[in-house]
Amino acid sequence: PSSPLPPAPFSVLQSLQSLPPLVVHHPTAENPLLSPCDCTGSMAFVHYLCIEQWRCRSRHPNAKDGLNCETCGAEYALPPPPRRPNGRDGQGAGGAAGNVMAEDDWLDAMPPHVLAALRRPHPAWQLAAAAVRRRWLRPAVPVLVSPLVALYCRARRTLKKRGVSRRRWACSLCRRRARWKCVRCLRSYYCSRQCQNVSWHIVHKHVCYKPVRFWWSVVVYTLAIFMAVPNLVENFPIYDAMVTLLPVNFIALGIIVGGIASALKRSSGIDIRGRILEIIVVVQTLFLTGVSSGLVRGYFGRPSQCWGVFAASHDAPSFVEGEEGSYDNDDEAGPVLTGPFHLSFLDISFLNTILIDIPLKQIQLWYLKWDFILSKLGPVSRRFLCTPANPANDGTVDYSTIGCSPSTRTIDPRFYLEEEGAGKCGADIGLVMGVWFAALGVLCVGNLYRQFRGARRNHAANNAPAAHHRRGRRPHHAHQE
Repeated sequence: PSSPLPPAPFSVLQSLQSLPPLVVHHPTAENPLLSPCDCTGSMAFVHYLCIEQWRCRSRHPNAKDGLNCETCGAEYALPPPPRRPNGRDGQGAGGAAGNVMAEDDWLDAMPPHVLAALRRPHPAWQLAAAAVRRRWLRPAVPVLVSPLVALYCRARRTLKKRGVSRRRWACSLCRRRARWKCVRCLRSYYCSRQCQNVSWHIVHKHVCYKPVRFWWSVVVYTLAIFMAVPNLVENFPIYDAMVTLLPVNFIALGIIVGGIASALKRSSGIDIRGRILEIIVVVQTLFLTGVSSGLVRGYFGRPSQCWGVFAASHDAPSFVEGEEGSYDNDDEAGPVLTGPFHLSFLDISFLNTILIDIPLKQIQLWYLKWDFILSKLGPVSRRFLCTPANPANDGTVDYSTIGCSPSTRTIDPRFYLEEEGAGKCGADIGLVMGVWFAALGVLCVGNLYRQFRGARRNHAANNAPAAHHRRGRRPHHAHQE
């Protein structure tokens, strides 16, 4: 048989007595993980305080006043939740006091930053909460707001990829740095599960994305556009080109500004990314889109609509087409270099042909093709889509020969050479194409820099083990017996 253990020496007992007392109130001990029902997988375990809050607040019919799990239907292996008076009974102040008690118990379990955010909410949260608090506004708020929030999130993600915005999102409730987002709409960000829970029950469940709400948004905004934009069907190619140029200008300016911000941060350590830089990109995009819209109207037969931001004060020489060709540069003979790309000492007119004439003619063919397709739709074309050149001949016009849209009939690929534009359209083309080519150059330089940095990093990583091996190698001595 084994002999009993010898008594512990006095020094050991003294050291044990000098140890600090055991921590009884540990967070894990106060809020353990339980498996109170028959749910399996990732839903099997839940914190004790979380399930108690849910049982007190749940109004699901399958919950049976907090006795059963509303997911699996099994009875909880927990004591029944405390009964609280219902404020709907209308028995004096008791029902109201019961509701206040329930709300206080629910809020007491929230961390301090959630309580602070609820006491002092930011303006966007106040506006959203005030809108969903009114029942007659709840159906309209997600239909009207969801497309705007989607455009904002998509634009900000684009700026984040280009280095304009900081790579962080703010919590929708407390404005701290977000770590999670709503998995259904991907538009609302949160710093903690508590913020997401509070935001869902107060605001977000009324505005979160749903397919039905998406199609209602399409219908509402389509009707609003038809009512707000004059002659939308007649000038549809013009508006189509304007809307197409808006994201192109936004991405181009984002690339340029993001490249400048990244180069400034790597060279001098100054980080200018943030909201101010985002606002600068948006303002520049609106300005460049206005210039592009003037060019679009000039392309569709209205050269006087060009802005001419950097046009010369005097009228630029322009080519006047004729039977044999003539020029309005006094009476001098010979070709006059017109268009955005010209030099007095070098003939670079081929750039106007390659970069402007050929693309504009291809765009004209694109619009003529779709115009011809729309003109072949029979009664739909005659009644809804096509517009006759002379309204008195409506119903007898063959749109397949004259075209469906009046805007398509007036396309002029060489509008920047017209005398009516007086050099404004050429200057605007030079501005817009200069921005686009600058964005392309910044993009190429950034890609080359990333490839060079990656190759240098790989080379350093490959040489590091060999250098370490040479540095730690001991000299070899022949073994002598």
